[in-house]
Amino acid sequence: MPEMYRHIIDLVDSGIVVLNTEGAVVSWNGWMAERSGISEQDILGKDMIEAMPELDNSRIARAVFKALKFNSPSVLSAKLLKTSFPLFKKSISGRSRPSERLVQSIQIKPFVHDDGSHYCVISIFDISSADMREKVLRTQSGVLSTLVKDLQEKEHELRTLFENTQNGILIFDHQGTILSVNPAASTMFQPPEGAEVQLPHQHLFDLFADIEPQQLVDGISEEFMRSLLPMAGKEHEMMAQRADGTRFPVSVSANAIPHFGQPTRFFMFVRDITARKRAEEQLYRMARMDPLTGLCNRFSFSEVLANSVKRHAREQHTLSVFFIDLDRFKNVNDSLGHDAGDELLRQVGERLVECCRDSDTVSRWAGDEFVMLLPQQNQGRSSITVAEKILEAIARPFEVNSNQVYIHCSIGIAQFPDDGVEMERLIFCADQAMYQAKADGKGKFRFFTPAMNDRTLARLKTESELRLALQHNQFELYYQPQIDVAHGRLFGVEALLRWHHPERGIIYPNEFIGVAEECGLIGQIGQWVMVQAFETASRWHKREDSSLSMSINISPKQFQEGNLIYNVRNLIQSVGFPAERLVLEVTEGHFIDDAGESLNKLRTLRNLGVKIAIDDFGTGYSSLAYLRHLPVDILKIDRHFLQSAATDKTDASIVSVIIDLAHALELEVVAEGIEHLSQMDLLRMKGCDIAQGYYIGYPMCIDDLVDWYSSYKNLGCVN
Repeated sequence: MPEMYRHIIDLVDSGIVVLNTEGAVVSWNGWMAERSGISEQDILGKDMIEAMPELDNSRIARAVFKALKFNSPSVLSAKLLKTSFPLFKKSISGRSRPSERLVQSIQIKPFVHDDGSHYCVISIFDISSADMREKVLRTQSGVLSTLVKDLQEKEHELRTLFENTQNGILIFDHQGTILSVNPAASTMFQPPEGAEVQLPHQHLFDLFADIEPQQLVDGISEEFMRSLLPMAGKEHEMMAQRADGTRFPVSVSANAIPHFGQPTRFFMFVRDITARKRAEEQLYRMARMDPLTGLCNRFSFSEVLANSVKRHAREQHTLSVFFIDLDRFKNVNDSLGHDAGDELLRQVGERLVECCRDSDTVSRWAGDEFVMLLPQQNQGRSSITVAEKILEAIARPFEVNSNQVYIHCSIGIAQFPDDGVEMERLIFCADQAMYQAKADGKGKFRFFTPAMNDRTLARLKTESELRLALQHNQFELYYQPQIDVAHGRLFGVEALLRWHHPERGIIYPNEFIGVAEECGLIGQIGQWVMVQAFETASRWHKREDSSLSMSINISPKQFQEGNLIYNVRNLIQSVGFPAERLVLEVTEGHFIDDAGESLNKLRTLRNLGVKIAIDDFGTGYSSLAYLRHLPVDILKIDRHFLQSAATDKTDASIVSVIIDLAHALELEVVAEGIEHLSQMDLLRMKGCDIAQGYYIGYPMCIDDLVDWYSSYKNLGCVN
């Protein structure tokens, strides 16, 4: 098929030349060979302009350049051609050449092959005869009219686009002098307040802070412009400047405007990206800053600390990490509302910043927790000074929604490299030290010690073993008898939890209840205790034909859980145990921290028929005025008041006052920790209602309790 095309081209009565994108000849038909004297074999692969030097810098050469570079066609009239192809009226043979040159009409068109390669097709017509010349001229006139019309339409479209696009367009010469701008560019560089600025005749360095005047001293080559500005559709961010000195970010792209035989001009698209930059900055702040306090958030602080650790390791300096937790912050949220809590957190953040140097970093870690980085801490005393300053600042009253709010904070301190050489380790150690500060009474600071880590590991091990204990039924309830002091009858028992550890033996609640509260297992353990105690009391009632009062301790975290009332109600209904024989023991701390909700919960439990006992009375707040309004039925006197009450008049008087107070409020009194007969005699004399202790009976399993009760009934009194 290609051979057939070649024969057809050779039969055409006009010249056909095809050039590739480099201007080299890839096709040269027989008509051209006959009239130029150059065979196809001699010219294939050669640059046409080099083969015909007289065409150099002619309109034909410029038209070929436009076709190859810009896909622009051209029609060249014989009247306008000063230089034409060196073609002659008849064939050239040998060395002689006719002097009469062909009058030519030339069409030059771009052509894109299916494989994407670009070519230029040149058609040359002999219009030497008058008839042919007239015919061709008429044809050319029509073609030229169409081309002129198309050009006028294109010019209108480009002018409309130039005038109405929202992007600024700058046209400038090789020295950076601005030649023309569109209205959008004029508006963009117009100062907010000021006279209209004329941009033509200014220089690029007047408008862009990134371009220095010395860069444009020797003019701009196209190569230099490509290195200075992004070309071919690529964009580059720069800082533009107005006449009044204000700067704004822009995105620019530029390219060259070829002018054949003339100095190259350039154009630049300029897009104002101020709004985009503001949005990016806002997103950056949202990702890295706490929206409430404006401090660093957890992510950004971790990044700052990690980089600081690396730098301090190189420079062999120390740094400190403070982990700060607000004490009793929950009370502010519950009493004044979450808006007040948010305002308090904002003010706390401000005070923490005031306590720091500019080189320090303060972050809000989570909730009411803050973490601080203090670099260059080469003396331990400097960390102590900052910690004392923070404790004092937070202890001052806060003004929140016209209310004075008092809080404190607990601070844990870890130091690099003594406590750790990695970011995560330092924060972990500071967190552990903070928990130690809380355990030591709150409102304090503590430095991390290895012993804290040991306690943490032990706590984690205990948590894991507690989960196994629930799965493998390692818990058991022991029961300590309680007797009626006046008559010596068995009144009830207190259910006490024991853990049969496979390696450590029996473990008492004070060793694991705190861990159970922290890890969230207290709800499951507390529910297990209530089920076992209810079932034991129910079986006792059926076997002994008498109701046994069952006292169950409720931990603070268990009391705060929302399903406590639901669980108690279900157990009473399902087991069939009399609600009035159930005693739930709570401490004063249960309702001092969260009075309103806790009091409502106590009233609901009492409405079910359940009795409420205050355990360890006298060791907490013990406000007598507050006690009058508590929905409780029983006071349990702490064992410490009874240890020397039989021999010490002061302690005996305290016990007497507590008993009298309770009776005045129509409350029953239970004395615990009875170990001697003298204590029993004192309680009987003072009118105490119920007593329990080793003198009466040790805590024991249910089988031992049955045996104890049999012996107790036979004796008729306490042995």
